[in-house]
Amino acid sequence: MEPNIEPNIEPQNNRIQDSRKKELSAADWMNRIRRSLKYRDQVRDKQGWQRFLDYYEGDYRVNGKNIQSPPINIVFGYVQTATARIYFRDPHITVNPTKVISPNGARILEEVINYWFRELNAKSENERVLLDTYLVAHGWIKYGYKADMGQNSDTSGEPSEFIKNEEIFMSYVPWDDIVFDITLCKDPPYDCRWIAHRIIKPLEEIKGNQEFHNTELLSSNVSMRDAKGEKLDETMKDSDLDLFEYWEIWDKDTNTIVCVADGSEQYLQQKQNTYEMEGLPFSMMKFNRINGKAYPLSDIGIIESQILERIKLRGGQINHIKRWARQLSIEKGSMSKQEIAKFSEGIDGAVTEREKGSAPPQPIAYADLQRESFMLDDLIQRDMDAAIGQTDVERGGVARTKTDTLGELKEQTAGTTSRSAKRQDILEDFLEEEARKLISLIQQFQTTPKYVRITGMKPDEIKSAFQGLQSDENGFYFTKDDIQGKYDVEVKAGSTLPMNRENRIKVMEALLNPAVAQAIGIIQGPVPPTAVGLEIGKELIRELDLKGVEKAYDQQISALNTPLMPQNLATAGISPSLSSMEGNTLPQPPPILNNQILT
Repeated sequence: MEPNIEPNIEPQNNRIQDSRKKELSAADWMNRIRRSLKYRDQVRDKQGWQRFLDYYEGDYRVNGKNIQSPPINIVFGYVQTATARIYFRDPHITVNPTKVISPNGARILEEVINYWFRELNAKSENERVLLDTYLVAHGWIKYGYKADMGQNSDTSGEPSEFIKNEEIFMSYVPWDDIVFDITLCKDPPYDCRWIAHRIIKPLEEIKGNQEFHNTELLSSNVSMRDAKGEKLDETMKDSDLDLFEYWEIWDKDTNTIVCVADGSEQYLQQKQNTYEMEGLPFSMMKFNRINGKAYPLSDIGIIESQILERIKLRGGQINHIKRWARQLSIEKGSMSKQEIAKFSEGIDGAVTEREKGSAPPQPIAYADLQRESFMLDDLIQRDMDAAIGQTDVERGGVARTKTDTLGELKEQTAGTTSRSAKRQDILEDFLEEEARKLISLIQQFQTTPKYVRITGMKPDEIKSAFQGLQSDENGFYFTKDDIQGKYDVEVKAGSTLPMNRENRIKVMEALLNPAVAQAIGIIQGPVPPTAVGLEIGKELIRELDLKGVEKAYDQQISALNTPLMPQNLATAGISPSLSSMEGNTLPQPPPILNNQILT
């Protein structure tokens, strides 16, 4: 089967026609991009995105002429805590078929997509997206397929192409490298007619790439400062590296991909978009949507005023202590200037002289801090907590309750839990979209066998579960033909939340409770476990993320579901006293009246 590779389309008069039959030149596209950049930069300046990025790095610019104190980096603490609350682990993605074409496709695809998330280091990419989302209100992910083609000759001497290397990718894109259609777009990227991605590469690489056209007269159009976003010292610049900036535009109206650059009147690249995925190959993460506006609201913008007031207030408190801590007063004429200078140096063992009968230097009485400053600090923090839904306890602080009871602590965190759950749900929807777009690319382009590593299964279990596929003791190989069909994709609720050592121990202690253990089939009881109980047990044990425990539980459940013969009663863990049961089935539960078991 010939690989499905995006064909290049030779430029024709450097123009494309959209659905309205209007010809668009490279200059037209650059004008569209400039308008979108202007609009985005207006939103950036109005909301203060660059300030928020500076805050995250600890640059608050609030030190007055008479107030010099280190700022409290509240923004860093908030962002790190908020990210850890909702995205601590790779998600567990489940796949269910809606239209089956490939036998066992859903089982294969579920292993494939979960493995792919780990292989692509999706957690790291999504954490960068979340950082942008909390600071500048939105973050971007881009999807794609790349293939390196080779040529060889068949027996007739005719050249033929083959795939040397191929890559399906999902990568983070900085927020300032993406612009989109702002004419009608209110919910990007779903209603975007086009999206443009700014790319910066060495000029030599552009000119040496045969996929680019009209490159003869190109020259460097971006400095190191533009590429890095900051000014570099002259000695740090790579003088041999000329950089070139261009825009890759994905146009939904014409279903084409074009590349344009400032200063070039011709298309650098023009080809058909062959991706079969729904929508454009971009995803945008956002939490605080604003109806009727393309760009959402940043979390930091909501509490910026309170953050600055807290820092100013704390700076005043520190300045007050410093001002009065080491000021001394002496009687006029009691010490010469030379002796005063010697005394000011504070050298251990130094001897100073003063006039006979004069009093030694005395510290000035310390002025107490106003109690109101502490009360105001606390009120401002409470306002911030109410606005962003995050408490001191969640940031690693000490809970402030009247009697420190467990009920008060639960009541204190109840309000913030609902907000965290809402954002958790938004994140899971975003991850499901990532999975669907990746699956679309895999189903379209994975022509060469791809190896998927599986943990927690024995070689014979792998061979049995994935019959018909080439496999070994650690995994199996698949191609796109093995996963064709339509599937529902769902991220298991809560699968990205943290499961630390303490939480694992609590879950294991709960599972070992006799009543719970009998209900889910861990130990044999007078009443056999129900199907619901077994499913609950399976979910609880899966949460532990301990493959050995999960495998042992599955084996035990399989034994319980197997008709029992006298020779395998001991293997199943059933008491010999139960061997007299008729039909080799588990004993029926005794009757229950008023919640009491009748014996």
